[in-house]
Amino acid sequence: MVTDPHAALRGLVTGRLRGHERRLRRFAEPDWRRYADLLAGALLVAVRRRFVAGQDRAPVIRFVASVRERYDATGRDVDPVLAEALVWAALGERPPVPDDAAAVVARTVLLLGLLEDEGLTDSESDGILAAAAHAADDSATGVERRQTGGSDQQQGPHSRDSAGAGSVIDSAAGSEVDGPGMPLEE
Repeated sequence: MVTDPHAALRGLVTGRLRGHERRLRRFAEPDWRRYADLLAGALLVAVRRRFVAGQDRAPVIRFVASVRERYDATGRDVDPVLAEALVWAALGERPPVPDDAAAVVARTVLLLGLLEDEGLTDSESDGILAAAAHAADDSATGVERRQTGGSDQQQGPHSRDSAGAGSVIDSAAGSEVDGPGMPLEE
């Protein structure tokens, strides 16, 4: 089976969650890093399609509640404050949210909710994936520049910390998949 992070994200975006989960299980560390950047980019694009900076808080609060109702069977997997912070960070209204297991789960279910609500066509899904890859490439370039002492004009919501990933929850199957170094939380 292909372990390509792009194919894994395509599986998530198109609702092929079992194939998505299988791909994640086969990832090596570089695949996880790339997938994290792609997921970050996809969330960034999807959030900005639905919400705008400076808008009232109520629609974001309602959306997060809806996502938790649909995908968080236990009521403990997605912290609503964290989920809202991820949305506002993607809009550039809050500082980036650090990568950890809780944030990864929240990012994934937020993306699932946004995509389900939009009911995307195949071409729109392709557009989200292309924009996610572009945002991930911008983020990776910015990280390389900072590591080598160069300047980075792409900081802010395009940075990996705004919506990165490394672990996901397979909502349809109700099982968690953990990434390298991330303990499976119960």
